[in-house]
Amino acid sequence: MEELSSFSIGRPEILWASLLILPALLFVIIRIKKIERSLFYGRKQKSSASLKFSLFMRTFLRCLSWLFAVLAFAEISFGSKKIPVHKSGSNVSFVFDISYSMLAKDAPSRLSRLDAVKIYAKSLIENFPEASFSAVLAKGDGFVAISETEDKNAMLNLIDNLSPKLMTSGGSSLARGIEAALTSIPQHSEKSQYIWIFTDGDETDNLLVKSMEKAQKFGVPVSIVGFGSENESEVIAGDGKTRVKTALRAKKMKEICEEANEKTRALNHSGKNQAIYVSSTSSSSAWLLLGQIKKSPKDGEEKAMGYEIQNVKRHGFFIFFSIVFLLLSFVAGELNISKRKKLAAILAASLLLTSCKSEKKQILEGSWAWYEGKYTSATADFLNVAQNADEGSLAREYAIFDLSATYLSLGESEAAFERLSEMQLENENLPADLRSTAYYNMGIISSRKNDYRRAADYFKKSILANPKNQNAKINLELCVRELVQKLTNSAQAQMQGVNEEKQKNPQLNSEIFNLIRENEGKKWRNMSDGRETEDDVLDY
Repeated sequence: MEELSSFSIGRPEILWASLLILPALLFVIIRIKKIERSLFYGRKQKSSASLKFSLFMRTFLRCLSWLFAVLAFAEISFGSKKIPVHKSGSNVSFVFDISYSMLAKDAPSRLSRLDAVKIYAKSLIENFPEASFSAVLAKGDGFVAISETEDKNAMLNLIDNLSPKLMTSGGSSLARGIEAALTSIPQHSEKSQYIWIFTDGDETDNLLVKSMEKAQKFGVPVSIVGFGSENESEVIAGDGKTRVKTALRAKKMKEICEEANEKTRALNHSGKNQAIYVSSTSSSSAWLLLGQIKKSPKDGEEKAMGYEIQNVKRHGFFIFFSIVFLLLSFVAGELNISKRKKLAAILAASLLLTSCKSEKKQILEGSWAWYEGKYTSATADFLNVAQNADEGSLAREYAIFDLSATYLSLGESEAAFERLSEMQLENENLPADLRSTAYYNMGIISSRKNDYRRAADYFKKSILANPKNQNAKINLELCVRELVQKLTNSAQAQMQGVNEEKQKNPQLNSEIFNLIRENEGKKWRNMSDGRETEDDVLDY
């Protein structure tokens, strides 16, 4: 994920088009002079002034219209907001602190902190629900060791080989571990994201609060799991000779979580703390972590909704005012009325044009975003209308349909089908095309799941709603053929090849970790960005 700027211009080259206003103004001025000389020679000055005022107002308003149109196509964005987005599935980034302080043997049963992490993390992986995960190594820097995957064997293999020797950077920086986890998350990911940090909290750069604030601004909760004893122990630093005192900084971690929550409270829509600290020795800590991603059937809809930080794109705002000023230019230039009445008419037209229903405006903005392929923004617009419009209103039905179409574009067939099921399709007052297309999409989704009987029923309803829907007729015929073919095939033929897909070779080759060390070492040797002073940081 990338940090959002407060102001940006997507296509700055478009702004050059605003200079076309200058020759246009010059042309209008020359034209006014010619008209004044030819039509008002010897006539009253009052008539001449009235026409000049009309031409001036029309030109001024059309220049404004052109300027706002240019700004709209320049894709100007300013400000940011948290918008609701549909989240399907979860991904957890495991951030492992592998600094030398984690070798202190003050965990239960005289285990080292790192060994305790291995046992604890393995237990989580073995009980992990249907979700993906990734792994980040944190020492003096952060390194993505395993990108997003569902391969538990790869994660277990990494956990077995956790060691400070996997990274050459000195010190302990949990903040850079979080930064690495955030950069590994795809932009506008459709999954709910979580970060779990396994550490003793003994960091050397004190940047953890800022990185946790950044994670929470992106809607990514951070959970810190503490290992070790709060009584100080002695370990040998990375130089192999320096002895340092280290302990579990539980109080410090709790204060950091509270500070991060306080600073991002205004952005927290869920009302729950986004940053938490738990002790690994607590009997409920693992249950608390796994509970973040496990869902019960009753609360699935609520937990499927998440929030995402986005720049506020203002093209709709600029287009709206471009149209307003264009229409006002006709009022100013075509009506032969006095200045006061003309200004009053312009004001009245402005109020009339700006009183358009916000529901229709949001649907139009969402449709424009969908057309541009900006599906997350489109989802937010359609979702707001669907949640706030009156039950049974046409705006709500169109918003739900558009929302389902957006989910289909994102490959979220299940979510699209759920939305279509919320429509009141039995209501014959709905436009026939809307009902027919909704049933058609439900048939397409069912056929993709090989539920041809159900798909055929939806295609029939689509045809009944609109007998001219040729696509529905074609797909109905295809479904009937598939049903006949399915009856003639044997169960053995249907199941052929399924077992082959499930067979995977476990990735247990430890050479991958040698590659991690080699790549990470090259990165530090080649860096020249002014961070050489970190060589002086004590490596523990």
